Amino acid sequence: MLALPTALMANWWHGDKHFRGRKYKPPPPAAKITVTVESEQFHKPVNDAHVIFHSTRDNRPDGYMEMVTNRQGKAVITVIPVGDTLVLQVIGTDYQTFGQVYKVDSQDKNIKVMLLPPQGQFSDYRNKPTGQVGSGGKGTTTPQQEAKQDTGNKKH
Repeated sequence: MLALPTALMANWWHGDKHFRGRKYKPPPPAAKITVTVESEQFHKPVNDAHVIFHSTRDNRPDGYMEMVTNRQGKAVITVIPVGDTLVLQVIGTDYQTFGQVYKVDSQDKNIKVMLLPPQGQFSDYRNKPTGQVGSGGKGTTTPQQEAKQDTGNKKH
């Protein structure tokens, strides 16, 4: 009774060359990416800056990872495959947000980011004449201009 299942298993184990399982595909080599974040104003490391890595392969999102810099202003990641495109975003408290696209083309990549101090906000409404609304595009007029247009177009 035991001989038949044992013989079938031995045939399957040793003689069957047509294994139907998945083929092992090794992962691509990963790069070591070191990001150093410093202040442009003080030339000192920025502690606790958020470093966000958005990885894309063949123009398709491959995921993202967020890290925080240490006291030396460094964040190190070792899981991004060589050949990927990396969108790096750095957010630091009391600094402008930094963002840039990088191509991961080597095993070791060192990126130095200099964060700028915050700038004044830009507004379409700044330095506009009184009474004007909007960004000055088509159809934007002041009440005085509308009054002149109404009186000029009347036929008597």
